[in-house]
This record gives sequence, C-alpha cells and structure tokens, in this order.
Amino acid sequence: MGFVRRISKHPVWATIISAAILGSVSFGWTIFAHFYGITWEFVFAEVATLAEYFRASIQLPRWQIWLWAAVTVVLVALAAASILLRRPSTSSVSNTSNGRATQPCKIEIHTEQVAPYQMTEVQAGRVLSTVRIGIKNSGGKTLSNCKVYIEKISPPASPLVDTVLLLDGSGFHLRHDDPEKLVEIAAHWDHVEQFRFSNPTSGAFFESMQYMDDATKRTFVVRVDALECKRSALFEIWADESRKLHLKFVNYTD
Repeated sequence: MGFVRRISKHPVWATIISAAILGSVSFGWTIFAHFYGITWEFVFAEVATLAEYFRASIQLPRWQIWLWAAVTVVLVALAAASILLRRPSTSSVSNTSNGRATQPCKIEIHTEQVAPYQMTEVQAGRVLSTVRIGIKNSGGKTLSNCKVYIEKISPPASPLVDTVLLLDGSGFHLRHDDPEKLVEIAAHWDHVEQFRFSNPTSGAFFESMQYMDDATKRTFVVRVDALECKRSALFEIWADESRKLHLKFVNYTD
C-alpha cells in the first residue's frame, strides 16, 4: 500500500497510469459496442427519445403542484439548517490546531518553600542551599527560546553590577503539555556569608562583585522571555541563621 501511495503522488507516474486507465476503458467500450452492435447513431436515437419523453406535457392538478413546491421548500430548508448547524464557527476553526483549541500564550511562574523548589545537599562536607522556580506553559502555544532573567535587584550588591542577569539553562522550549520546568535562581554555601544568583560566571573580578550579603533580605524580578510572549514576577530572597536560602513569590508585575 505504501508503494501504491507513493506512485499515486508522483506526477509523472500518475499521468502515465491515468492515461493507461482511460485507454483501457476506451478500448473496452469499443470491444463491447462492436460485439453488441451498438453504434453512435443508436446512442443518439436513444438520447433523443429520452429527451422527447421529458418534454412531454404532463398535466397535474393545481393542489399537487403546490404540495410538491411546499415539500421541496421544506426539504431545502432542513438541508440548509443541518449544514449550518454542523459547520464549526469561524472563531473555533481559527482557534483549533491539531484537534485542540489554541489558547492565548500564557506563562506561570511558581515556587514553594519545599522540595524541589528549595533544596539542601551536602557536597565535600559542605552544605549547599539552592532555590528554584517552576515555569509552566499554561497556554496553547509552544514557548520557544525561553530565557530567564534576574533584574531590578533591590538593594543591589554593587552599583557597578549589571542589574540584568541571564540565568544558566536558558534558551529552552516549553510545550503546553510539558511538565513544569525548574530553573535554579540562587545558591548559598554554609561556610560563606554571601550568596549569588545562578548566572554564568563572567570573570573573577566581575563574579566577586555579584556576591550578596546574606544578612539582607532582597527583592528582585524574574522575567521569562520567550519568542511568543513574556512574563515577569516579583520575588523575595533571604537566608536564615543556618544560611539556608528562602525564596518567596510576591506577585506578577505585568
């Protein structure tokens, strides 16, 4: 069946096969007509007889004509109503893609003070505390090239630090049926008094300026930027006495 399907879609082979079928039908009709003595004169005569029959004057009572007209109008109305009821509306057709309704683009940003959003693990005898956010595509379109930024840090670690930081793991795609995408926001070791956001390092000098004192509660904005849409949310971050990081969602800013 696959070979036949491929042959039927090929323009050259489709033309050859069509010509062969038409030739076979024409040849078969010629043999049939010759065997039974059917000529074109006979065919024309039969067609003329049929036309004369339909042109014959048929007299019907007036009430039958009106009944026939009424029945015809009712049948046409029922057929038109059935077609209109079965036909999907323009809005539903335009919002349907691959058998499902396409909803507007929407991004949800979420976190909780439990795993897997806030994790504590031991590495080489040191305790590492990390905080994450979850990004969910709650719309109907695939989000492509999603990048996660940290911006509007208050108070900033240094006036010289760039206030817009691109986090590690950015540039991902997120479908509407994908699970929540976890993105690490910041990390803090228990043997130091500072933490930093999880953006790629940019040299020893600039990296040292991005460490922030863990004794200060800070607010910042997470911006998820996809090609289709974007969304931003305000968060609070702080460390407790054990130098474990905590992250709290405040509100959306757009």
